Amino acid sequence: MQRPYAAGFALMALAVSGANADEIVRNWFDDPFFQVRSAIAGCPMPLGPYVNEEQRMHETHYRLERGLRCYLEKKCSKPSSYMYDADIASAVRTRFDASPQLRDASLWVTVQRRFVWVEGCVRSPRGQREIEAVLRGVPDVERVIVFVSADPRAPPPYRTLGAGQRRGDR
Repeated sequence: MQRPYAAGFALMALAVSGANADEIVRNWFDDPFFQVRSAIAGCPMPLGPYVNEEQRMHETHYRLERGLRCYLEKKCSKPSSYMYDADIASAVRTRFDASPQLRDASLWVTVQRRFVWVEGCVRSPRGQREIEAVLRGVPDVERVIVFVSADPRAPPPYRTLGAGQRRGDR
């Protein structure tokens, strides 16, 4: 005997599973993430520090360990390497604001534990070297990592939002 409410439960289950397919990613740790150039239309926005909740749980332990290691190895005076990020982000933004270089690019910056990631699109292959030149000598930066493409139609060399993902605010 078929129950009249069985179809309703099936539709409700589909609706719930469809809702879960829309994965929300967040910047759980409030890592600095900002755009410094926006001249190339269609340049894909990087995922930056946005992760899902499962990745957040995984990262929590490693962030504590990596952040403290810098202090324990006497490479940092602050108790966590992440405590430098706001000042580094401010210095990076100031460098780009003051520089005439790369005005024809679209670039985003992520700062995490004294590392600076610059991702986006540039007009020429020289872009990577120009980015490194702009950021050379920023105080407390341990490493600059550049992932840029000279072709905004090509798959980007950095992570972007995946199918079914969307950015969420806290």
